[in-house]
Amino acid sequence: MINKSQNLPRTHGHAVRRSERRASAVDAFIDLVLEHGSAPSPEEVAKRAGVSIASMYRYFETLDELRSDAIARIEVRFPELLTIPETATGNRKQRVAAFTGVRVALHEKLHPLQLLNRKSFQGSPIAAKQIDSARLALSDQIRVHFDLELRTLNPAGREDTVAAISVLTSVESWEQFRRTLNRTPGQTRRAWSSALDRLLPVVE
Repeated sequence: MINKSQNLPRTHGHAVRRSERRASAVDAFIDLVLEHGSAPSPEEVAKRAGVSIASMYRYFETLDELRSDAIARIEVRFPELLTIPETATGNRKQRVAAFTGVRVALHEKLHPLQLLNRKSFQGSPIAAKQIDSARLALSDQIRVHFDLELRTLNPAGREDTVAAISVLTSVESWEQFRRTLNRTPGQTRRAWSSALDRLLPVVE
């Protein structure tokens, strides 16, 4: 049997290995942030990823670039946290439960990484763009998932309601519920579900 990889140019093989090692470093960064709740040093990332510190500085010109890659990789690592199962299906109670369940799971798992990216917001246009993009994507989910209720509102009322739900179920809200108010994930989900039920218009 011919080993196809033997026919690949050496430069291609090097590029593949570099890409794999870079991805390993990004995954190491993500795992360390989620484990410790703070940004690790380049040395810690290199050690976890099994690459040299010299390689780290070849793969990433700045820490902002590493953080940016980590945020972008969330979609690959945790797709189940970014999608609502059976979007826009079921009765009102079921749709509210599905929505708040996914949002709580998202923030419970990833809030250290989300908050770290927000801390970088002021000094990094890339971080700012990523945050805005993520917020808009989550808002679009709300529009689709609760279309049955939202379509009964005028355009301004619809956008006001989407904005209110977005803020209510944001990572900043999660942090306030969990840390400041000392609410459990279950209590937070219950409060969000109750608030959503009041925010959404009743469809006759």
